[in-house]
Amino acid sequence: MIRIAICCGGGFSSSALAKHLDLEVIEKHLEDRVRFIFIPIGQLVKRQDEADVAMVCPHMEYRVKADSKAGRYHIPVTIIPPRLYGLMPAMDFIDDAEDILALWKNGTPNMVTFPDEPRPLAVKRTVSHRRWLNGESAFGPGAEKK
Repeated sequence: MIRIAICCGGGFSSSALAKHLDLEVIEKHLEDRVRFIFIPIGQLVKRQDEADVAMVCPHMEYRVKADSKAGRYHIPVTIIPPRLYGLMPAMDFIDDAEDILALWKNGTPNMVTFPDEPRPLAVKRTVSHRRWLNGESAFGPGAEKK
């Protein structure tokens, strides 16, 4: 099971997002595959043992960069692209988390990004990276281009 932390500053939208995603996991009977939890960004360093990967709200990128540069994380930490925040279904978060973990295990340092997406705030896709590479879109196959 992958434990995915959704992190933010104040936690208003991110705690709601984590709860929504966890409810979707229950609806789709994916409890053995994944669990979403909310961890405030200010607590991530001390609570990172509770997660396998942390997905952080876009406006906290500066914090992740600083903590990554200081070597404070021992789990992969990534930024949720703005267009995906709050819109992406649980399966897309799961796909991205699995792929971020694979990059991490292959030596990609924090802040983990996909090789073709070095600037998370500039990402235009509306689905998981994996689905996007396969030409899928939230609007139907082939509707979204790189």
